[in-house]
Amino acid sequence: MWMRTVVSICGIGFAILLMFMQLGFLGSVGDTATVLLDRMPYEVILRSPDYLHVYDASKLRNDVGPWVQAIDEVQSAVPLDIGVTQWTNPINQTPRAIAVMGIDLDRPAFDLPELTKEVRGKLLVEGAVLIDDATKADFGPKDGRQFGPQDVGTIASVFGKPAKIVGTFELGTGLAANGAVLCSRETFRKLVPGSSKDQVSLVLVRLAEGIDLDRGRNLVAGRLDALAGPASQASTLTMEDAKKAERWRWYTQTPIGMIFAMGVALAVVVGGVISYMILASDVQAHISEYATLRAMGYGTWFLIRTLLTQSTLLASIAFPPSVLAALVLYAITSSLAGIPIRMTLTWLVLVALLSLLMCNTAGLIAIRKLLRAEPANLF
Repeated sequence: MWMRTVVSICGIGFAILLMFMQLGFLGSVGDTATVLLDRMPYEVILRSPDYLHVYDASKLRNDVGPWVQAIDEVQSAVPLDIGVTQWTNPINQTPRAIAVMGIDLDRPAFDLPELTKEVRGKLLVEGAVLIDDATKADFGPKDGRQFGPQDVGTIASVFGKPAKIVGTFELGTGLAANGAVLCSRETFRKLVPGSSKDQVSLVLVRLAEGIDLDRGRNLVAGRLDALAGPASQASTLTMEDAKKAERWRWYTQTPIGMIFAMGVALAVVVGGVISYMILASDVQAHISEYATLRAMGYGTWFLIRTLLTQSTLLASIAFPPSVLAALVLYAITSSLAGIPIRMTLTWLVLVALLSLLMCNTAGLIAIRKLLRAEPANLF
């Protein structure tokens, strides 16, 4: 009897663990989608109407920033260039796609402790770059694992142009690129094809102190509308709205987001099947006891409550060890894949509810044949 119970708990625990893993992968899609936006200390973002995602932002006119800067309620309007180009591994010469970010060295777009005055001075040299230490090992770090101090001075080829690593920074890469470098806007134009000094990818706006966020955004949007021409078509979003849009796009408009979303649904279906098999087997094993209860006059609702209590207990007992197993697998997967996978309160509550729904639905399906049969036929 105890062996059957242990097997049942393990089976349902596996189904719960499967849900946790798929939700963890789905959550990592949203987390990596905003890894750049999360480090931009600005309230409003201006982007092209042709904007696709942060690594494919299209272009705005470069003079949009100065126009917006002229608004009294705007403290600063900072340009940011972003593009994806080809990096050649300096060790084995294999090509890789890498994100390149060009910043105004006097007004950095990112809040990074590594961007000290000394480091920004080094980036003034044409071709000088900082490389994200989260860049994957197949980009060619000297130790074969991670870029670090040992790689300072390395000269790599970026779209056929020399790029000298003068330091590293910690930001994190996204799903669109497995590596990233940071440089001046002048170096950006040398390394990224199609870039121009008359264009900018994004303009980041910091409002003056005490200005309401919605009012500030409306003022910026109104200034752009008054300019007419291509500049008036720029999208004006609060940073929080931009993050929500970025996550929504990766969740619903990209193959990887849809695959993990389907994986969550599939995990619930698989879990329901496993739960049904376990509970149906248990009902069959105790069919004479259930028949006796019906013969004694116990009603349908009593049998349903009994089975629902059993299925709820199974889900409740299987849940805690599944959470622990998920945390271990999250840590292992994050370390090996280099992407953040974390447990959230939302996932805990959602999986707990799905587990109860899954087990109780399976229990109701498992008992339906018993409820349709006559007690005399069940012995």
